[in-house]
Amino acid sequence: MGSSDLDSSQSLSGDRSWSIARRFFLTSFILIVAQSGLSLAISGKLWRDFTASHLNFALSRELLRPLNLVDNKLDSLSAQEAMECCTREDYEYFLSDIDLADGKAVMISGSAGLVPGKGAQSLYSPERLREFAHLATTSKNRFSLVDFRDKNAVAVKSMNLSGGPETGSLIYIRPIYNMSLFNALNRVRLFSEIVLMLSLVVLLAIALTYILKPIRSLRSRISNIQPDNLDTALISLEGQPVELQPILTEFNRMVQRLEASAKNQKQFASTISHEFRTPLTVISGFIQSVLNRAQDLDSRYRESLSIADKEAFRLNRMLSDLLDLSRADNHQLKVLREPFECILSCREALRLAQFAFPNNPIRFDESGFEDSIWVIGDPDCLVKCLENLIGNAVKYSEPMSAIDLVVNVKDQCVLFAVQDYGQGIPEDQQERIFERFVRADGVALRRGESSSGLGLSIVKMLMEGMGGSVSVQSEIGVGSRFTLTLQRSLS
Repeated sequence: MGSSDLDSSQSLSGDRSWSIARRFFLTSFILIVAQSGLSLAISGKLWRDFTASHLNFALSRELLRPLNLVDNKLDSLSAQEAMECCTREDYEYFLSDIDLADGKAVMISGSAGLVPGKGAQSLYSPERLREFAHLATTSKNRFSLVDFRDKNAVAVKSMNLSGGPETGSLIYIRPIYNMSLFNALNRVRLFSEIVLMLSLVVLLAIALTYILKPIRSLRSRISNIQPDNLDTALISLEGQPVELQPILTEFNRMVQRLEASAKNQKQFASTISHEFRTPLTVISGFIQSVLNRAQDLDSRYRESLSIADKEAFRLNRMLSDLLDLSRADNHQLKVLREPFECILSCREALRLAQFAFPNNPIRFDESGFEDSIWVIGDPDCLVKCLENLIGNAVKYSEPMSAIDLVVNVKDQCVLFAVQDYGQGIPEDQQERIFERFVRADGVALRRGESSSGLGLSIVKMLMEGMGGSVSVQSEIGVGSRFTLTLQRSLS
């Protein structure tokens, strides 16, 4: 799989990815908030019920004295007066001896209407008194709290007067003096619940951080594993969480299989390269000997032998590339990093390319360089990289199409550009062409040419070995420009 395919698969999987830790934290957070909300609701209901029960009991006791005064006056009525009871004047008479202070008030609600006692009208509006009367006579236990959360909250309580429902009900109104204290206690309770909830969330986050610490450590270690050092990729199970040990065991087995496969692959490539190069060299030597000595050879046979010699040379070149890659994989490829004069290498690469491709004009303008240019690297490797790039430019261009080799100095770097005017490379293929055995889709070789797909990967490997880089700029139908970058030597 190429890097672009890997990136696209990772991006697709990233769209569907999810986090166990995030889901666990979110679920726990929702449960904590729900539990806190439920706790607040239950405790608030219990607190309100307790307060209501306490105040109901207190008002019932306080109402007994006014109720007894009214009942005594009712009992003192004659039979005729009792039959004619009750009018508003009667209610006023019943309430005349009741004198309350501290915002307390009484009133009677019955068949004659609603009659407030002394001071009630100065404390509350008629609409408010009617509201109190309605709540006191219709609520459960004939008790109600009005404006419970407000600092002016009041409690109302009603009891039936002796003589039956026709006589009416005595209604007692009393402010809740310590309501500010109740509200303060309620705020403290709410604040403590919020602090507890936030503390649980923080503790949960700390616990998750501690729990996931081994996973983050493993992620860091695995991300540093390179394909060329699989022998150090094995992870010890000692000290690892029990839950992760089965996964790590399978990971170690996978690493061992990959290491064995990579070793076999490297050994196979090295063996094949060594074993095939000698026979191919012998075959090529015999073909060239026949071509040079047999002057009367038929033209058809000479053409066939020339094709065979060319293919033998191509196979020999491909085996040489495979051997270089195998050596690089085994850290046996020696690439120098020393100062050298790069214009000489450019001339050598130009000479080899002009000899190999005589039908294409390969141009190198060095008139602008009065002084020699020194870079850090390996002169032979630079020649090989330039030769590969020029060869690719010829293979993917039209016959007789010009190829330009351009050298520029930029800051502390020297840029070697090979410019062709051929087909161009699609933008989505420009990263993949540096992979082994990969050729750009939609780009055709010139008739009669062939490619192993190793040239650009060799160029990239050699440039990285010299501490440099290779890049490409291309446009379909215009051409491609491959640029090699090496560090400039000022010594």
